[in-house]
Amino acid sequence: MKAVVCEKVGEPWKVVDNLPTPEPSPDQILVKSIYTAINPADWMMASMGVLVQDWPLVAGLDAAGVVVKVGENAASSFKVGDHVCGCTRLGAPGYSAGQEYFLMDANVTIPKPSNVTLVEAATIGVGALTSALGLFGGLDVKLPELQDVKDDKEETLAEPGEWAVVLGGASSVGKFGSQILKACGYKVIASCSAKSVALVKQSVDAVFDYNKPVEEQVKEVLSVTKGNIHRVYDAAATGIEFASALFKELPNGPKLFATTNSWSGITDFEGATTNLIQLAAIGRPDAEQLNNQLASYIPVLVAMFEKKKLLPSPYDLIGEGGFECAIEALNYQKTGAGGANKVVVKIQDE
Repeated sequence: MKAVVCEKVGEPWKVVDNLPTPEPSPDQILVKSIYTAINPADWMMASMGVLVQDWPLVAGLDAAGVVVKVGENAASSFKVGDHVCGCTRLGAPGYSAGQEYFLMDANVTIPKPSNVTLVEAATIGVGALTSALGLFGGLDVKLPELQDVKDDKEETLAEPGEWAVVLGGASSVGKFGSQILKACGYKVIASCSAKSVALVKQSVDAVFDYNKPVEEQVKEVLSVTKGNIHRVYDAAATGIEFASALFKELPNGPKLFATTNSWSGITDFEGATTNLIQLAAIGRPDAEQLNNQLASYIPVLVAMFEKKKLLPSPYDLIGEGGFECAIEALNYQKTGAGGANKVVVKIQDE
C-alpha cells in the first residue's frame, strides 16, 4: 500500500509502497482516502516525535474518503460506499489519511454532510471537533438539541446580549468556534491580524487586533461587549496573557477559559476555570470519555452543516493529485503560503 511517511523523527517526508492494508476491528471502518488536509500537527509529530505511537509516521489527520469495509458493530452506523470525514487517530499506524486505505473508529467518524463536497469535507474534522470540545465540553456552552437544529429552530442558549471571545479568529479552529457560538445564540468578538479583518468579520459581530498591546485589546473588548462576557475560547493556543488581563476586569459572574494549548499545563487563574482541549487522544481505547463526548456532538455538527449554520473552511487544493502532491502540500502548508486557508490534497481518485 502506498503512503506518505516520515521514517523517523526529523527525516523528510517520502512516498513508500510497502505498508500493509489495515483490517478494521468490529467497531471500525476501513476508508479509501480521497482527500486529506494538512495540519501543523503533521509537522510537529514528524519534527519532534510527539504523539507518535510507532514509526513510520504517515501524514494526514484531516480525512475525507469512502467506506470500503465495515466492522460488525460499525454496520449499524455505516455501510460500504458511504462518504465520511473527520480526524484520524494521531500517530497510530494504520489510521492516517496519507495512505491508500486507513482505519477510522466508527463512533467518532463524521458522516459527510449532504450539502458538503468531499473535498470540502476534508477541511472539517480537526477544526470542528476541536471547537465542539472547547465550547460544549470546556466553556459550558449548551449543546443544541438535534431536532431543534434539524427544524431550523432559532437557538437562544445564551443569555440575552451575552458575548464570547474567540482568540485566533482567522484559523480553521477559530472560524468553526465562532460559527458554533453564533449558532448557539452568542455574540462573538474575535481576534485577528489587520489583514484578516474582512475574512473574520464574515462570521462574527466584532473583531480586534491581536497585534496591539494586551491592555488595548482588553479595553476594546470591554467597550464593545459592555463587560457582558464570561467565555474565552483560545483557538490560537497563545491567549493566556489576554485572558488573564480580561478576567481581572470582570469580577462578577463565571469566568471560563478553554485553550488548544494542551501541553503547557495551564491551570485555573484570575477566578476562571480552565479547560485544556485534548483532541489528540481521539479514537484511542483509553479515551472513552473523550470519544463519548465527540460521539454526542457529531450528529449536531452534521445537522449544523446541513442547515448552513456551519460552513467548511476555505482551502487551497495543491497539485493534480497523488502521493507526490501530498509532499508538495506538506511543504506548502509549512511555509504558510496558504494563509488562513486549509491546505488540501487529493490522494487518489474515488
